[in-house]
Formats: sequence, C-alpha cells, structure tokens
Amino acid sequence: MMNTSSWAAPSPEPRTIILGQVYLSFYAVTGAVVHEVLERLGYTVEVRQGPHEEIFPLLGMNSIDLMAAAWLPEGHRACWEKYGQNAEKAAKLYDGARFFWAVPDYIPESEVSSIADLAKPRVATRMTKTIQGIGIGATITTDSQAAVRQYGLDTLGYTLRPGTPEDWIEAFYSAVAERRWIIFPTWAPQYLNRDGKLRPLRDPKAVLGGINHASVVGPRDRLRRLSPSTHRVLSRISLGLEGVTEMDWMVNIQKKTPRDAALAWIDANQQKFQSWFRA
Repeated sequence: MMNTSSWAAPSPEPRTIILGQVYLSFYAVTGAVVHEVLERLGYTVEVRQGPHEEIFPLLGMNSIDLMAAAWLPEGHRACWEKYGQNAEKAAKLYDGARFFWAVPDYIPESEVSSIADLAKPRVATRMTKTIQGIGIGATITTDSQAAVRQYGLDTLGYTLRPGTPEDWIEAFYSAVAERRWIIFPTWAPQYLNRDGKLRPLRDPKAVLGGINHASVVGPRDRLRRLSPSTHRVLSRISLGLEGVTEMDWMVNIQKKTPRDAALAWIDANQQKFQSWFRA
C-alpha cells in the first residue's frame, strides 16, 4: 500500500486573486493596472486596501495573494524585513522610485536648495516649522522624522506631524494659496511632480534613502500556485515613473477613479499592454 502520510497533491491554481495595496492614490492606480491584467487572464480579483501598517501584515500572514507594490531595496526595507520573510517578488513595475523633501518653486533656490539650508537663520525664520506628513507607518514619515533630528532641525522648532493623506495634501495647497514657505515630504512617482511647481531638495546626509524599484510581491506559497503563463505576463508589466505619475494626475486633478485612470492609460498604451500577453 502506498504511504501517503508525507505526500499532498499540489494546490489547484486559484481563480480568485486577493490583491493588497496601500490606499495612497499612486499605489491605487498601480494596483488597478495589475487588477486589469489579472482580470484579462480570467481571474476574479478582490482588492484589500489600507495604510502600510495594515497591508504589510497581511503579506506576512499569507492573507493576500499579491501586493502592489513594495519599494525595494530601501523604501519598504523595515516592512519587508518584518513581513516579507516568506514572500518574494513577482514583477518589477517601475524603477526610479524615491523619497525626498521638496519646496514650492516660489521659494528661491538661492535660499533653499538642500535640507541643510533649512537651518539657516533667515530661512528658519520664514519657514513653516510644522512639516505635515502622512500615516505613521509610512517610510516617508519615519525617514522624515529622522531627517528632522539628523539635520538638527528639531533644535530650531521643526517637527514632523503624521496625519492622513488628506491632511498632507491640504497643508500643501493651503500653503501655496498663501505663498507660505513650506517643506513638503513626498516621493516619485506622485502627481504633483508633473507640473514642475515642486523643487526637490538635496539630502547630503542621505537620510531619505536612495533609488528603489516598485515590485508586485506575494507570499511564496501563494505565488507557486499561479500558472507559468500568469507569472510570465506579470513579469512583463512595465509602467515607468511617467506612467504612474500620469495616472495619479488623472485621479487627483481630473477626478477619475483609479480603475478609470488605469484603463485610460492602457487605452493610450495599447501596443505596450498587448505585448505583455504574447506567448
């Protein structure tokens, strides 16, 4: 008689994919493209969305099939080391992702071109000292808190205040409307980079990290259940910083839903999109 105590049949490929994504709009449009690809491959897709501190634990608990997207090697390093030990990359979506501080373009570059310049007495006198951030679990928030300390800005009264994405963007728009001097912790890709009205500041201490790539990731055991053809299509997805920035612009300026923005980008890039599915 065959001993089956140590043998198990391979799990069948799932037809429903649980896709996790952080709820910021540039993640949502990225996830929406992945969502569309999966549906065209015949899957039903369930989206789970939330802040970093909710989505990364789902990856660690094998509670999602895919996550769009993780910034590696630096951007989400802490989350990846904590929750990604049993996960791996399935596709690289774009290169060049990075965090940085910026100021509105009406602030003279001769006065402020570097984070270190924020300590100049004449700059510190004019600059809004409260730096509005996003959620406490976001890397840009923790890195910005470190920058305040490492550049000695805390001794001058600067503080980083975590908040919602709505708090963060409202702080920017209200400051620009009043032409106040403000520090804006942000990243690329992100829609406000599109119009050239933000000027990134140099970070000589490299507190905010370097260049990353954004990848679709998933629990290893769940990824192994996907067919080779699905892996092949996912591995071909290529959005570029410009593509994500454009879709993010559609959501925030043109008020499209993330899915409609993704579909508009796909329609404008049909040749590229169709190439992902070729045998």
